[in-house]
Amino acid sequence: MFTQFTHSLRKVSILLFVFPITIFAQKTAKDVLANAVSYHDPNQAWISLDVTMTFRETRPSGPDRSAIVKLDNGKSLMNINRNDENVYEIQGASAAVLKGNDDEERALMLRNYYLYLWGLPMKLYDSSTPEITIGEQEKVGEVVCDVLRVPYEKDVWYFYFDESSGKMLQYKFYKDEVAGKGELITLEDEIEIKEIRFPQKRSWYTLPEMKYLGTDILAEIAY
Repeated sequence: MFTQFTHSLRKVSILLFVFPITIFAQKTAKDVLANAVSYHDPNQAWISLDVTMTFRETRPSGPDRSAIVKLDNGKSLMNINRNDENVYEIQGASAAVLKGNDDEERALMLRNYYLYLWGLPMKLYDSSTPEITIGEQEKVGEVVCDVLRVPYEKDVWYFYFDESSGKMLQYKFYKDEVAGKGELITLEDEIEIKEIRFPQKRSWYTLPEMKYLGTDILAEIAY
């Protein structure tokens, strides 16, 4: 009888020991984002990054476009030169069109475009980011990914990170999530500077049709 009691007590002890470990092991959105930023920007260099990025933007229906973006995050300053036809300078919320016929609103839109997409996943730490939730794991190719969902005002974004390394493999957004209308952006290769790992190629596709829209390539980055 004593043996039976000891055996039962051991089973209860094992259950009590395992249960809190299972709870502790549950990933949160905060854990996934921290792992991703640790991979892409381990020394928090993004916040003060001062570099010049040269892009080649290809489109299936037209010629390639070039863009030179001078970025100084420490001063909230960006200079954008697109094909040497349109040149903008933006500091904080102020924008100036130095060349071309566009207006300041267009300059701010382009600043937000380059700053957000090429600043991911670090930009998800911005105070303006809505509440991030974690979704079911999915595969990108053969890689199991943690998925984060971010419901912005006009669209809902999903970000896919290698569950082990934290490397960002793709993201997508929906303008109409119920109908599945949006775009998928796949990521290839990497380019590194100041220990920040940037995805080098971004290819865009419509959802749900998967029509190819073009590829943006970070051809060079210097400081």
